[in-house]
Parts: sequence; structure tokens; C-alpha cells
Amino acid sequence: MHQQDSPLSILAECQNGYIGVCDCCHEFNFVYKNLLLAFSQDELIRFCERLIDYRHHRETFLPLPHGRTRVYRSPLSNLFIAFFDEELDEVELLSSQARLVIEARSLVQPG
Repeated sequence: MHQQDSPLSILAECQNGYIGVCDCCHEFNFVYKNLLLAFSQDELIRFCERLIDYRHHRETFLPLPHGRTRVYRSPLSNLFIAFFDEELDEVELLSSQARLVIEARSLVQPG
């Protein structure tokens, strides 16, 4: 997880969260509401793609009492992530914006 004394670049943000990258260790933070997940760049892209690609799949449809209808399994057997459809719209926008910035940064920064 990003340390407070390391520079964090925000790649995309919305009212409910952001995607950022630590400029020192190149760890990516996906922060949405009360969820904070840390990834490598490839892991972040795969995570966001899975959320978006499976948002209308029957595997993720599980209406919960509080109204969220999209539930994703995690690698941990007792951890699931639940979303409203509107939240997934916001996550999709965050992901798209972050991917554009990642691509642009890769073009201008020496590899």
C-alpha cells in the first residue's frame, strides 16, 4: 500500500474514489468508497476489465437486501465485493481514464 511519504500520482478520480500510482514503487491503488486495493499495473488492468466484462454476467448477479445486485468473488473464500450498477458505471469511467493516462505516460517516459 502507498506510503504517506512517497509521491502518489492520481491517474483518474471521481467523487467516490480514484486510481493512483506510487511514483517510487509503481504500486497502483484502486480506491472506491471504503475499498482500497493495491495492484501492479497488469493486475489493476485485469481487475478493472473483470469488473466491467462480467457486470452483466449471470455469475455476478446476486440481489442483496440493500439493493446492490453485482457481487464479485475474490481469491479469498470469505471476501466478496458488491456494487450497484451505477457504481460500476463510475468504476468503468475511472478505469478508462486511468488506462489512457497509463498509455500516455508509457509514451513519454523512458522504459
